[in-house]
Amino acid sequence: MSDGIGITSFPDLHMRGVDHVRTVGEVGKSKFDLVITVSGDGTILRLLRLLDSTIPCLCVNVGGRGILAEIKPDQIKFALRKVEEGDYHIEKRLRISPSLGGKLLPPALNEVLVMRRSLSKTPLFTIDLDHGTVFSQRMDGVLISTPTGSTGHAYSYGSPFIEGSLQVFAITPIAPINRFPIIVVSPAKIRVLGNYSLAVVIDGQDTFNIDADTYVSFKKHDKEAVFVRFDRAGPFRQLKNLGFR
Repeated sequence: MSDGIGITSFPDLHMRGVDHVRTVGEVGKSKFDLVITVSGDGTILRLLRLLDSTIPCLCVNVGGRGILAEIKPDQIKFALRKVEEGDYHIEKRLRISPSLGGKLLPPALNEVLVMRRSLSKTPLFTIDLDHGTVFSQRMDGVLISTPTGSTGHAYSYGSPFIEGSLQVFAITPIAPINRFPIIVVSPAKIRVLGNYSLAVVIDGQDTFNIDADTYVSFKKHDKEAVFVRFDRAGPFRQLKNLGFR
């Protein structure tokens, strides 16, 4: 107990007065008011997949740029005081729920990449936009990203910056044989299929291999990522944290 705040840790910090849980999943099943992560962006992405809840997260950056983080370590006491006083706001971010053969895969905050596994064969990708609209194109892969992910992997492939509060997906072709545009759509169900075996990569961390002619489906995840914020950079936070002023 510290300043009237009960603390539970993962992993076990072996500190007096601090309880602990054995897995991150236990946090999502318990009645915690706030999750604090002291990490870089990669750990934040992993935490959100494992946690998969709407518990607000306060992210403390000890990594590189800290695109998703809100504060630095020397601001923790300031942040906790603000939280106790109710002087903060909540920011919710859209996530992607991918599925394979009816089986749900872990949710993505940034993006899901569907890419070829063979370096010698360029698949014919079929993109079904669930409106009776189907596109087919030979290319290395397809990237489905959220507004949060528009400054991540998608940014490297020329995706536009998408204001963070928008409820849209961006579909970015990866090295298409014929020029093909980036498509921004409402988060209705999207399906992607390739005629060769593919890999599905979630937030650059979790990988699943799939056979040829197997659909991967995407829709809006029913639980948004929830962050504690103190400033009003909000939907433009990633641009500021990338160094744009």
